[in-house]
Amino acid sequence: MARQARTVIPGQAMHILVRGNNCETLFFSDAERRIYLDWLREAAKQFGCSVHAFALMPNHVHLLLTPLNEDSLSKTMQSLGRRYAQYFNQTHHRSGTIWEGRYRSSLIDPDYFLRCQRYIELNPVRVGFESSANDSTWTSFGSHIGGKSESWLIDHPTFWRLGNTPFERQMIWARFVKEGAPHWEDQQITAALIRSKPWVSEQFAKRFFKDNPEEALIRTRGRPKKLVYIQ
Repeated sequence: MARQARTVIPGQAMHILVRGNNCETLFFSDAERRIYLDWLREAAKQFGCSVHAFALMPNHVHLLLTPLNEDSLSKTMQSLGRRYAQYFNQTHHRSGTIWEGRYRSSLIDPDYFLRCQRYIELNPVRVGFESSANDSTWTSFGSHIGGKSESWLIDHPTFWRLGNTPFERQMIWARFVKEGAPHWEDQQITAALIRSKPWVSEQFAKRFFKDNPEEALIRTRGRPKKLVYIQ
């Protein structure tokens, strides 16, 4: 069976999921997590991806990034995946793949971007690893509220529109994440990601998928409304 073509539009954000083979652990220490992030930064810079958010879980990784070119995403993920797998196998005296097949990817509507970023930064809370986003060490949440900073992260334009100053953006983001997301929204994001389908509005689909806009939509209960930024 032929592989399903990925939907990648240069300049549009992508939600990425990579998982350990057979749900096996990918990170046994903070040092390994640090190496993965450092190599993500290097690969993204080399191949033209802006990284906006991340969550490193024991056996899977969520990323939110924007590829600048059609092949930026594939080259970034291939370089990172191969480099980390080689390091992991050498470190733990093993061989073979450490990844569960191809990474999953979901094109994100700019109007839904902040909801997707919240989904990623709340991942440790949603799966029961932490009680709040503030307790999560290996996500990008700290960088977005003025705490632990990953200076190489690049904020998306929609994040910049949250406020006129860094402090305003940080406060608004902290409140938005603390509110949490409705269950149906989490379901939609998960369904789109697992199926490597876009998470977009009908308007976005009609604009970018003119030949077959229905192919870009997953029909479930509810659709997100455009966020109104309250300063």
